[in-house]
Amino acid sequence: MKKLLRKVLFPVGVIWFIALFVAGFMAYFVSSAGPDGPCDGLGRSLTQAPMLMRIFLGQERMWSGWLWFVGDMVLFWGSVAVAVNVGKWLED
Repeated sequence: MKKLLRKVLFPVGVIWFIALFVAGFMAYFVSSAGPDGPCDGLGRSLTQAPMLMRIFLGQERMWSGWLWFVGDMVLFWGSVAVAVNVGKWLED
């Protein structure tokens, strides 16, 4: 049963990783001018980052807000945790 799951979960994991990589690249490195001001590659409107985030992102960096930041972090680190746990489970 675990061999079948490995054969199914590996391609799913690769596709998930590629999708997260592309979305992360578009969100943080692509920006354009939209009707309501600057937007990132995912279409989220950007504003000037607060001072706390400027320390980490740099002085010239704009961002989409705390809600999107928390959502991005939950999605990324949650995906890492799921991958590690599934990997441990399949290893046994």
